[in-house]
Amino acid sequence: MHAINILLAQINPYVGDLKKNIEKHLKFIKTAAEAGAQFVIFPELSLTGYFLKDSIYDIGVNLNSEEASVFEPLYKASLNSGISVIAGFVEKDENYNFYNSSFCISKGKIINVHRKVYLPTYGMFEELRYFKPGGGFNIFDMAGVKASILTCEDAWHLSSSYIAVNKGAEIIVVNSASPARGITEGLDKFSSINMWEELLSVIAFYYRSYVIYVNRVGFEDGIGFSGGSCIFGPTGEMDARIDYLEEGYLKVEINLDLLNNERFKTPLIRDENLNLTLKELEGIINSK
Repeated sequence: MHAINILLAQINPYVGDLKKNIEKHLKFIKTAAEAGAQFVIFPELSLTGYFLKDSIYDIGVNLNSEEASVFEPLYKASLNSGISVIAGFVEKDENYNFYNSSFCISKGKIINVHRKVYLPTYGMFEELRYFKPGGGFNIFDMAGVKASILTCEDAWHLSSSYIAVNKGAEIIVVNSASPARGITEGLDKFSSINMWEELLSVIAFYYRSYVIYVNRVGFEDGIGFSGGSCIFGPTGEMDARIDYLEEGYLKVEINLDLLNNERFKTPLIRDENLNLTLKELEGIINSK
């Protein structure tokens, strides 16, 4: 069987404390190595915490400057252990624009950076007040498999996963900082968790892809984060999940033979008419 092993790290970050969060990441990288995983995936903004507000100015890191040396312990851990790492941080560019970003470190180097595209600014969320939107969805190599990162709100726009799979993604990584919200009669979990699980199942099923969801836990500013990190296979079924609300980790297996078989049986991606989609989208844009 052609497979890769991935560790989902459901953590409670320290708000605004890069040093402590790096130390926590190093512990989970060690756990991943001991468990025989090839990758470890952390939640959205796992290196900084979520409700940062104006402190992003002080905690943002320009990856093209000496500031990036703060991540040297993660580079070394990746190189020495052979574990690749996906983690979230606040990125700063040379013009002092800030991004809700996630990087992938492999063999001691950053091989991919995703800047969150869709920044929620409604209800309790104020991301567009502090962050600049990213400009697209990248594909990168994940232990020989093509993957793409969608950060939280990105996944709620189905065009994001549509773009990712048509660029070649076989694994969609959704890293998140999703609060626990809503109680529905007869439901044994928060309404927000139920909505997430239904959405992830739809993405996995219709795009015949693995969808890995890593959500954080803990409290910030009185807001609790729900956890429930999980993996959905290309049939749309949940394969495994970490308990809600508590820190923890889970090693999961990506069965590439199953993925390829499902895509062969139901070749929706193969048969997608991108030219027709482009024509229709241009028509919509030009009509506005």
